[in-house]
Amino acid sequence: MSGRHPRRRTGFSLIELLVVIAIIAVLIGLLLPAVQKVREASARAKCQNNLKQVALAVQTFHGTHGILPTYNGICPAPTNVTTQAANSRAVYGSWIVHILPHLEQEALYQAIQADVSQYGNTGGSLTTPGGTAAGWVPPPVLVTPAIPATYNQYQGSQQYVGTTDGNGYTIFTLQWVPPRNPDPGTGIAAVYDYSGSTFNPGSPGNGYVGTFRPELRSTIIKNLLCPSDPSPGTDRQAPPGIVYATSAAPLGWSATNYLANWNAFANGNATLGFTAPSQRFAAITDGLSNTILLAEGYAWCEGRGRTAFMAWHYNNNGGLNVGGVHNFGLTFNLTNVQIQVDGDPAISVQNANGFPNPSVNPPLLFRPQFKPDTATGAACPAGRECCNSMTVQSGHSVVNVALADGSVRGVHAGVSTDTWRQVVLPRDGESVGGDW
Repeated sequence: MSGRHPRRRTGFSLIELLVVIAIIAVLIGLLLPAVQKVREASARAKCQNNLKQVALAVQTFHGTHGILPTYNGICPAPTNVTTQAANSRAVYGSWIVHILPHLEQEALYQAIQADVSQYGNTGGSLTTPGGTAAGWVPPPVLVTPAIPATYNQYQGSQQYVGTTDGNGYTIFTLQWVPPRNPDPGTGIAAVYDYSGSTFNPGSPGNGYVGTFRPELRSTIIKNLLCPSDPSPGTDRQAPPGIVYATSAAPLGWSATNYLANWNAFANGNATLGFTAPSQRFAAITDGLSNTILLAEGYAWCEGRGRTAFMAWHYNNNGGLNVGGVHNFGLTFNLTNVQIQVDGDPAISVQNANGFPNPSVNPPLLFRPQFKPDTATGAACPAGRECCNSMTVQSGHSVVNVALADGSVRGVHAGVSTDTWRQVVLPRDGESVGGDW
């Protein structure tokens, strides 16, 4: 016999390949949950760190001014009146606006403050007095109306020049016109023809100002956003970081995932609601370590955006929707409305400035939500809990909260209703439950 050698194998058989693939699939199946847990733990840690930074900014504000920032209104409010009219040259906005210098956003705050100092804090559409106003492209043409004349609904020293639709509201623009110097030939005052011009509300001296100015209010602050929030992108108006960014209003409102507990920030005046003045830490008699200062919430909930720079939307200034937005410790404006929570009997409440939550008389308490669905209203899937804008919620398995002493912790779904009420109310005199 010749010296033949056995043929060497050059690869795996089909069965061997299938076995290897099956082993790899099993390993991936075992590792995937672990990877997801690590990713979620990282996101949760990021949210907790953000919450810590915001809580520290609030504490720094208190250390500087001796009082907490206004929940929503002017700040400072030396007469304890927080409405815009109380001081038209004071910065108006949410508690977040007032702590911007302590969130490394000094330049943004100064831009808002400069706008308010020059134009006021009302947020209304401004006009420029005298002459050919800036902001019209091309500039308007000086004309002399025929006799008799009513030109562009001429009204005294102003004339109506048009409307602009945006984000569900309408801007009615009145433009100042030059003094009525009679034309020597006709005795009729000369006025400007704006019919071929386009008004640019972003021009200096025109359009919304201060906290309401689109270029300012749309500034995204990363420390205010939690990566585990599933709500951005669920609605075309809620892209990541911005809410109300419709095609009609491309510069919307910057969003926040962190909500202030109205009970801890304000002095508890139920009649004043969102306009209640702020309080000192000393007024939190239950103890700073037993009182929630801040908590997480979805940036987009029930068709409403949690706008960073406005905690309460009560009119249409600056393109706001009507009703509260942050709603932690305070419901939105209610006038003779019945509310039913879980299986409790329905109660009647009436408060145009928001109704405190929790409330003992009548009893009202909305529990925190853990991973609720982002669907709204009738679209909520059967048997599912969907986002409730009157309370706080989290995309984590726990709801992260910051206590008034600056510490951060997670609240588990098993927390009792009584314990949640005790840690939200700052001076109810009750001891915190053992499940805390």
